[in-house]
Amino acid sequence: MIRYIALITLSFILIAMADPAEMDMSSRDAAPTLEAAIEAIDAGRFRLADEILTSLLEENPHNQEYYYLAARAAYGSGQYRRAKDLIERYLSFHGMGYAADEAVKLKASIEEALRAFSASEKAAFDYAQRQHTIFAYAAYRDAYPASANVEQADFLSYRRAKEVNVEISYLRYLNYWPEGKFKADAERSADLAAFREARQQNTVESYQGYQTAYPRGAYVLQASDREQTLGYSRATADGSVAALQAYLARYPMGSYRGEAQKALNAAKTRAPLRALSGPTVNIPPGFFIYRPQAQPGKQAAPKTFELTAPFTAMAFEVTFDMWDACVRDGACSTEGPRDEGWGRVGRPVINVTRADVATYTAWLNKSWQAAGGTGRWRLPSEVEWAYMARGRNSQITAQKAAFDKASQNCLDCDDRLGADATFPVGRAAPNSFRLYDMLGNVAEWVDDCWGPEFGAAPLVENCQSGVIRGATNLTVPMLLAMQARQEMAFDARHKFVGFRLIKVD
Repeated sequence: MIRYIALITLSFILIAMADPAEMDMSSRDAAPTLEAAIEAIDAGRFRLADEILTSLLEENPHNQEYYYLAARAAYGSGQYRRAKDLIERYLSFHGMGYAADEAVKLKASIEEALRAFSASEKAAFDYAQRQHTIFAYAAYRDAYPASANVEQADFLSYRRAKEVNVEISYLRYLNYWPEGKFKADAERSADLAAFREARQQNTVESYQGYQTAYPRGAYVLQASDREQTLGYSRATADGSVAALQAYLARYPMGSYRGEAQKALNAAKTRAPLRALSGPTVNIPPGFFIYRPQAQPGKQAAPKTFELTAPFTAMAFEVTFDMWDACVRDGACSTEGPRDEGWGRVGRPVINVTRADVATYTAWLNKSWQAAGGTGRWRLPSEVEWAYMARGRNSQITAQKAAFDKASQNCLDCDDRLGADATFPVGRAAPNSFRLYDMLGNVAEWVDDCWGPEFGAAPLVENCQSGVIRGATNLTVPMLLAMQARQEMAFDARHKFVGFRLIKVD
């Protein structure tokens, strides 16, 4: 209930301020729900909200909450008399409603509009100008269709659309003024604004969306070119046979079909190797500045670390699928790491000791060379891991919890981040090296023996503990700083510790 009050208060503020930059819809595909109605009100899609709430009221005419929301939608779309009937019905219920204070304010706003519209044509037009929304101007036109000011209301509606200057504002003008004087200008402006918004997003999906919405738009060829370019870049970055085949199927006569076919042939040759390592990323040489975490009373000087040679890294952490391939081959123990009941498909392998990692790595290298691969896989050093985690940034800084960011990009995850579970690899956004889950999901073994100082790589005789880097989905924010490092015994298992490997030539 508290959430609904917050949402409704926000929608009241939006209406009071300006005409929201979202388009009303006259139809919907989904079944009517209260959540959909609230979202429509918050977006300013009042006609859609009115349709949904009308349906909900037919099913449940005694729900007090529906009447308030329906009044809100009717007021926002300029249906002032209907809004008054609805708000009075809401206030007629016994007891204080969950939005009683807001309802009193809404009733006052509705009555102000009705007084203006019933007083005179001039009062109605003055009211519409004070509101300065396409809704209010359209309501004025509907109330006084023969007025000499209708043409001015049309002009002011289009000016409002230009002030907002996004696709949806022009579509709203076209929706409310289908015979308006500025129809042709609004259509051209909507086309331009839609392409501008697609270009700002600059994704395959945004350009596809533009072409679907404007199949005869002025920028269709530009959108198609950009879509193909980004699609080719995405397919080659993925590097899999499936991704390249999908690209060629979508663009059989595209500008990059020759290059894509060559990449596909190469991907088919690499397929046995990719099946072993999963997607990989080429990490260039470079440097980074390490700034130690602050200690009470101590001021540690920053250090510069340089990596002089490129290497290849697994884009994802080693998964249970990859581990189980080692088990099927008889190299890894059938009594190996537990999955804690969270599932194995696509999830990072966990509960691995350093001996488990060594066994798996030996099997992978043998299988890799048998499949025609070159180089040798191993755990990254702590310095190499830190360089990968920073991506293309040269300085190490504390970062916001990685799972907070991941949750914004993980809409199809079955699991919610921050819970006591792992989630499938590759569901969150990668860093600038296109490495996934360097922070969050599971922590990772690195090759170093444990020592109190980062980058020292102590050579300790009979070393019994190593370094864990990264962080888990349950880690407190201070441990998600990239500087954070932890000690772990080589023979220990932990449900939030896994690993990834790198390959050096």
